[in-house]
Amino acid sequence: MKRSLLALGLALTSLTGFADTSATLNLKGIIPLNLEISIAPTQLAETLDLTRQVSNEKVATVTEKSNSWNGYKVKAKSNNGGKLVNANDVNKFVQYQLTYNGSNMALNQSATEIYSTQNLRGTYNKDVKISYSQPNDLSAGTYSDVIQFTIEAN
Repeated sequence: MKRSLLALGLALTSLTGFADTSATLNLKGIIPLNLEISIAPTQLAETLDLTRQVSNEKVATVTEKSNSWNGYKVKAKSNNGGKLVNANDVNKFVQYQLTYNGSNMALNQSATEIYSTQNLRGTYNKDVKISYSQPNDLSAGTYSDVIQFTIEAN
């Protein structure tokens, strides 16, 4: 009996001799990527006077939000390739130009990059302005186009 108690005591002493004297706790947190874009059109956007020439008239404010560590890019596409098209006759249109924060936008039917930054994070407002010449000999009707803006991380 003494021998088994002695053996048990030695075994317990050996086990505690191998126990760690320190331990590590790893902590991790995540901030999800946040990219948002929104558009606030002006009243002019829906009531363009196509009987006169227009130069750099504000039609919208775009708000960009990003927390991407390496920046983001904004792309845009025009359903009609930069033309306000007559709803009744696609052969009748008014060609126009847009600027985004003062820079000319490519108005293609596929998404084209119009703005990019490598390290800018936060919320930013950018003006969209329209210009077009006075149209000649156009039919009465409603002329329109749709511009779609997207934002994506670099």
